[in-house]
Amino acid sequence: MTTNVAPRAVGRVARIVGLSIGILWVLAGSIGFLSAAADPVDLLSRPAPALFLLPGVLLAVRAVMIRVRIDGETLTIVSWWRTYRFTKHEVEELLVEHYSGYINRWADTDIMARNVKIIGVAIAGRDRFFPATAMTSASARRILPDLARALEVAMEVMPQ
Repeated sequence: MTTNVAPRAVGRVARIVGLSIGILWVLAGSIGFLSAAADPVDLLSRPAPALFLLPGVLLAVRAVMIRVRIDGETLTIVSWWRTYRFTKHEVEELLVEHYSGYINRWADTDIMARNVKIIGVAIAGRDRFFPATAMTSASARRILPDLARALEVAMEVMPQ
């Protein structure tokens, strides 16, 4: 049984940023190649333009895949680089933290860190956080208690 406690809100900030950067990358590259007076058919036959546009396409595609779900006894977190799976019995506590990552240069006191939260899990005494789960503080307050109940674990008090 799949439990979608937060199918869209978890990771919404990460998805928006990833999609925006990916689309802008592709648009800027495409406009740049076309404004260089290159023939569009000629551009398609050369690998260099395609290789330049590839990171933007991959970023945008991966951004749409980010999610958190519970399938029966398994917590699945689809992140930027890989998919993590944990059994409900492994998860000792659901953690919440201010966002700190690439976008804000790992600061934990700027406006983004104060208004964006990420999910973490405590497993075997080790805390693991997932920046791809970035969501607004309002979404975190609304959704994370439900996620903790679905995992049957305690939730760390959310930082202000």
